[in-house]
Amino acid sequence: MSDYKGGRIIRIKLKGFMTYDELEIRPKSGLNLIIGLNGSGKSSIMAAICLGLGGKPIHTGRSVQSSELINFKHSKAVIEIDLESQHGGKETICRIIERDKSLWYLNNSQVSYNEIISIVKKYNIDMGNLCQFLPQEKVAEFAKMNKKQRLENMIQAIGEPALVKSFVDLKKLRNEFCALEKEVDRLGNSKNSEIKMNERLKPDIIKHNEIFELKSELKALKIKKKIILFKDLKSKAKISRSENKKFQKAISDITNELNHLEAKKLHLLSNSRNYLQEISELNRKILNLLQTLSRCSKDLNHVHEEVDNAKITYQHRKTKNEEEKAKLCEMERQIEALKIAVQNQTDLKEAIQKVNEEYTDINNKISELHSVIENLKVEHSQLKYKKESCMAEKEKLSNEEKRKFEIVERRFPDTYKAILWLQANQSSFRTNVSLPGIISINVHSHNNRKFIENAISLRDLLLFVFEDQEDLQRFVKIVKEEKKLNVNVALVPKEKLIDFQSPPLTPEIRDVGVKCFMKDLFTAPDPVMRVLCKLNRVHRIPLCDEKSEENIERVLNINSLFFTPLEKIMGKRSQYGNRNISVRKDSLKSRNMLPNIKDNSEAVRAIEESIKETEKLCDELNSQLNLHLSNLRDFEKSREAIRNRKHQLNENGRKNFNIQIKLVQLINMYEKKQRDVIDEKEERNIVTQKICVSNKRRKRILMESERLFKDFIQAKKKKAHLILMKKILESKLSSLKTKMSDIQASLNEKKKAFDEKTAEYTSLKEEMIRIYAELGSCKTEVAPISSQDISLEEVNSKITRIEILLETSDEDFDSVLSEYKKRETAIINIEEEIEELKQKSESLKLTIQQIKRNWLPPLQAHVENINNKFSNYYKFLQCAGEISLDTTDDSDDFPNYGLQIKLKYRIDEDFMELSQTHHSGGECSVAAIIFILSLQELAEVPFRCIDEINQGMDALNERKMYQLVAEAAINGSCSQYFLLTPKLLMDLNYHKDIAVHIIYNSPYLQTKLDTEKHIKIQESNKRADFV
Repeated sequence: MSDYKGGRIIRIKLKGFMTYDELEIRPKSGLNLIIGLNGSGKSSIMAAICLGLGGKPIHTGRSVQSSELINFKHSKAVIEIDLESQHGGKETICRIIERDKSLWYLNNSQVSYNEIISIVKKYNIDMGNLCQFLPQEKVAEFAKMNKKQRLENMIQAIGEPALVKSFVDLKKLRNEFCALEKEVDRLGNSKNSEIKMNERLKPDIIKHNEIFELKSELKALKIKKKIILFKDLKSKAKISRSENKKFQKAISDITNELNHLEAKKLHLLSNSRNYLQEISELNRKILNLLQTLSRCSKDLNHVHEEVDNAKITYQHRKTKNEEEKAKLCEMERQIEALKIAVQNQTDLKEAIQKVNEEYTDINNKISELHSVIENLKVEHSQLKYKKESCMAEKEKLSNEEKRKFEIVERRFPDTYKAILWLQANQSSFRTNVSLPGIISINVHSHNNRKFIENAISLRDLLLFVFEDQEDLQRFVKIVKEEKKLNVNVALVPKEKLIDFQSPPLTPEIRDVGVKCFMKDLFTAPDPVMRVLCKLNRVHRIPLCDEKSEENIERVLNINSLFFTPLEKIMGKRSQYGNRNISVRKDSLKSRNMLPNIKDNSEAVRAIEESIKETEKLCDELNSQLNLHLSNLRDFEKSREAIRNRKHQLNENGRKNFNIQIKLVQLINMYEKKQRDVIDEKEERNIVTQKICVSNKRRKRILMESERLFKDFIQAKKKKAHLILMKKILESKLSSLKTKMSDIQASLNEKKKAFDEKTAEYTSLKEEMIRIYAELGSCKTEVAPISSQDISLEEVNSKITRIEILLETSDEDFDSVLSEYKKRETAIINIEEEIEELKQKSESLKLTIQQIKRNWLPPLQAHVENINNKFSNYYKFLQCAGEISLDTTDDSDDFPNYGLQIKLKYRIDEDFMELSQTHHSGGECSVAAIIFILSLQELAEVPFRCIDEINQGMDALNERKMYQLVAEAAINGSCSQYFLLTPKLLMDLNYHKDIAVHIIYNSPYLQTKLDTEKHIKIQESNKRADFV
């Protein structure tokens, strides 16, 4: 191509990408034919070209994530592509794909993705254009394209930005123009609808005007009525004002008389207060005299009580003294009786000593028995402790569940903490939550653990299984987000456990070596088993014996994974060709994921024997202990009898001791009472002296009481005189108050009448002001009727007549009038909006025609050019084909423009538009590649990639297509081509600008093969055979 801008691929190098550990290809500038078996990695080269030049994973038709294209043996993939520059140099683009990111390098310098895209665009490379990059998964998409999609892809493939931009602008402007036309039509319909509605409202508007005239007349009559009322109010106000003046004079006279009487009332009140003050002072004096007389009376009563008390006390002490003498005689008799009782008591000391010796002897025997019993109890406790220790050891050895928890705590602390939290909070969940399989799985045999560990990942063994989505979300929020624990969770599958049935072990399956399936090796809770069947298919993984080595392919037909006693065998069937199976074998190794709990049955049996022997010794000790306890009970009964005898003797001793103490106490009491006996003569003299002193004091009190009583009588007489004078003043004051009250009532009546007249006058004045204000605001409306001499009754009659007419016409014309005016305004607004939209529409139409004149002729020329080449290529194939631009019935309907491809593969059939319905896959492939060849001189792209385009073609069409592409490459009239095919075409013409790349790829490929040395050895062998 004369204006070549560079961009051809001169080298491709891959490391760890898809099926390749390492690959390097140096394609030529013409046709590069890549041949290889199905699954050998031809499409991997196509994917590498796409991803290495900034294409998206979806363009490859394979994976959505770039990280999924990394070879399973590598941690990253490297794609390195050298692009030829315009002046003969090169630009090296390198992409390193890691699990979570991609790194880009340009000429060994790290750059951003956007810089790579700018380099790719500079060479006009577009991995999303099916005319440039057509993977085998996208061939069907080319045939599925409709006319509009073909036109868009063709314009993009031509590579002229002006054509693409103009086409986009024309479609956008056309959509805007159609939208404007629809809006104008809608507004026109709306305008007509509004006009029709207003025509229907005109009779109501006429009726409304008539009612409006009646309302105006009614308003004028009401104003005339107010003028008549104003004149009446004015005359009434004058009369009310003259009456108010008369009331004011009468009120003034009554007020003067009341003031004179009020002065006289104050003088009388002053005299009354003076009398009241004197009476109060006399009351205080009388009260003090009464209090003093009361104290004298109390003192006199006290003196009388002292005399009486002295006499009563003397008589009481005299009587008590006689009683004490009688008690002393009685106490003398008691003392004599106690002395006789003490003498009669026998000596108890020898009896008490003998009983004490017997009691000590039997106590010693009981202590010896207690010591023997305690020793036996100690031995029994030791045996019991030994038995409990054996039981604990037995429980420890047999409790596999507890050991599992200990192992999980040591190896997976986060999972163990989550299990403890779940056990404490299990009741707060809606449904049951199953513990991870590492705890809940019960393996039937220790030898089977290695199979389970190699079939189920550690992540799946640590899964908490939930039966409810809300429980799962709550667990994740608390445990993972709040507690920051790294745990795995899963929701139980919808399938029931019965849905995960293993295939039946028929004789045919047993003959190939299948003994059982993985699910049969262990038990687990229902939810855990369902998750493992769903994720790891444990119900379909066979366990085989040595026979399976001879029947690997037959076993792989049952499942792609199975186990032998020593190996893990996996198979993968190719999707191409004969669908051969590739087999991978791995040695089985114990991964120590599941807890290794040993078989402790022997130790458990030994402990059980030890427990039985201990129980036998315990029984023997129990019999000895019961015998000693029986002897102890007999001794204790004897000790109790001796204790009772000893108690009786001690009780007798205590009685004797109490009698002696009582005797001493009586003697002391007798001596004290003898001292308390009084002398009656001396006591009589003391009482006589007290009575004389009391009589003298009584005389003084009586004289003081007589003086106070005289003063009291004098004060009472003076108080009675003052009370009489006060009552006379109160009588005068009462008659004065009655007179003033009558005068005040008359004054209040006058004031009330005055206030009523004042209120009446004020009301008349306010009403006059209000009517005058209303008349002032309606001067213009009253002019036609104010000159008429008309009475108030006539005005009221006319008002009533008009109001009746208005009431009979009770229709609401306000809403009708408002609606009519609103529609009039809306019609004007719609007309203005229609005019504005028509102007915009005309402007858009001119713009569309101008862009169309610049865009359509070049496009038609390109289509004509492509059609000529397309037709010539089909003539070469002895078929017919044509391409045309479909402009639809409306030449301005740009969104529906399309590229029409019509084909005719047989003489006896008509031209038919390209579609999957009418054409086979091979015919669609032929059309796709010929269309791409027809575009090659128009679309300036540096290379084109076509993957297995010959699928579905017969041998003749394959050769013709190859010949067309090869001639285009040889003549240098097209881009660099990459054609991928699994078929080896025989006897094709070869040219130096054609490169054939044959892919050999297998796990056992010799990567360090010296090709030149190998060719020399082969040539020497041929010469030797010839000689």
